Amino acid sequence: MARKIKFSKEMILEKSVEFIKEYGYSKLTVRELSKYIGCSTQPIFKNYESFNLYKRDLKVFLRKDYESFIQNYVKVEDYLYTISYAYALYAKKKPTIFSSLFMTDLAGSRTVREVLNTDRNRETIEAMVKQYNISLENAEKIYREVRFYTHGIAAQLCVKSIKLTDKEISNLIKNNIEINLRGL
Repeated sequence: MARKIKFSKEMILEKSVEFIKEYGYSKLTVRELSKYIGCSTQPIFKNYESFNLYKRDLKVFLRKDYESFIQNYVKVEDYLYTISYAYALYAKKKPTIFSSLFMTDLAGSRTVREVLNTDRNRETIEAMVKQYNISLENAEKIYREVRFYTHGIAAQLCVKSIKLTDKEISNLIKNNIEINLRGL
């Protein structure tokens, strides 16, 4: 009797990341993933009642990779710059994962206020108040401007429509922060 292979959630998520790196998130379906893993769709649906629950776990799994990456760059004493730089660098170094997290339905949809109110973004904004000696309102304004400027750079790096060295990325972000601070 052939031995059955047990497919855990962790293994399915790890294989999902491999699939995304090779084919991209847009090609990810239960059928394509099961074919990639070498099984029927049954092990996936045994672990997940729905594709939406699977995608929720996948997002959490991918966010762990992102969080681990940016922790190597973030410095609280210069939070806005270092988090922005890490974000753009992640797009350059891990484009398929970046795209999946920040440029697909997996990212979800939020208002600007909701973006500003996430835990990490609040932490960054509050650090900016101290670092730049500015009001909370001005810190939110600058954070918003730098955040969306940096996302533009990151998106272009992700789809390879622009080639920038790490130093050029750094300079662009630093210049944008300085311009926004001068505009207060």
